[in-house]
Amino acid sequence: MISGAASANSGSSNVFVTQKLEAVGIAGSPWETATSYEEERTRAYLDALNHAYEQIINLPLMDKKEVKHIVQSNRAFKERIGFLLMTSPKTFYQTDLNGINRCKIEIDLSGKNSLRSTFYLAAMRPQPMQPVSFLASWSAGIAIDKEAEPSKYKRVIIDARKFYFEPSLFPRFFDRKGMLVFQEAMIPETERFSRPAVRFVTSIEKAREGLAPSQIFTADSIIDELHPRDVVINPTDITEFAIFCNDIVKTPLKEREIVVVFEPDNFKEYGKMKKTEE
Repeated sequence: MISGAASANSGSSNVFVTQKLEAVGIAGSPWETATSYEEERTRAYLDALNHAYEQIINLPLMDKKEVKHIVQSNRAFKERIGFLLMTSPKTFYQTDLNGINRCKIEIDLSGKNSLRSTFYLAAMRPQPMQPVSFLASWSAGIAIDKEAEPSKYKRVIIDARKFYFEPSLFPRFFDRKGMLVFQEAMIPETERFSRPAVRFVTSIEKAREGLAPSQIFTADSIIDELHPRDVVINPTDITEFAIFCNDIVKTPLKEREIVVVFEPDNFKEYGKMKKTEE
C-alpha cells in the first residue's frame, strides 16, 4: 500500500479566492496482482482527510492567529472540524493504470455546513479562562446615526493591491482610531455565514463585474504592515462604510458584500535590508 499528498490549491490565497478548500488523497497497491478495491478506496479517503485537516489548521484565522492556535486552546474546535470533514462532499476516481486510487474532499468556507460556521459554533463553547469569544460577535462596533438612510451601494471595494495583505477567515475592519467597524461574526446568528459577506479577488475587473458603477463604493483604506490581515478605513469614507456594514448586519440576506482586491504575489520579504545608496 502507498499513500501521499496532493492538493488542488497552490496556497491559502487561492483557497480564499475560490472560497473552497480541496484536498486529494491517494492509495493503492501497484505491485500486487490482486487487491481489495474497497480497502484501497478507504485508504485514499483517510489520506484525503489527513491532508484536508493539515490544510485547515494552517489557514490564517485572523490577525496574529492561525487555526492551529485556537485548536490547541479549545477542544470544541477539533470536534467541529472532525464533523465538518466527515460530512463534506467526497469524490472517488477510477483506479489508474498504475494502480493508484484517488479521493478528493471539498470544504466550503461559507454556508450552512462550512469552515466559518464550524468555527462560530465551536466559539460558542468558551473555556473557563476564556469567557470572551475570539470572534467579534460580542462587539457592537462603532456608533452610527440610527436615523441614517440605508446605503445606496450593493458592494464596497477595498483596493489592497499596493499593500502587503493576507486574506484570512475572519478579517476585521477598523477606523483610524482603532475602533472595530465590522467583522463577519457580527451578523445575526440565524443568517450568519449563509453566504460570504467578505470576498477576495485578485483583479479590479473581477471586483467590479456584475454591478453598475453607481452601485459600487470604493473605500479609501490602508493596511498596516504589522497587521496585514486587518483593514483600516480612512476618515473620508468611514461614515459611508459604517452605514454599509450596519446594513449587512441588519439585513444579511440582502445583496451586499465587501470585496477585497489583493496581489497574491506581493509577499513581504523578511531579513533583508535596503541597499545602501551611494
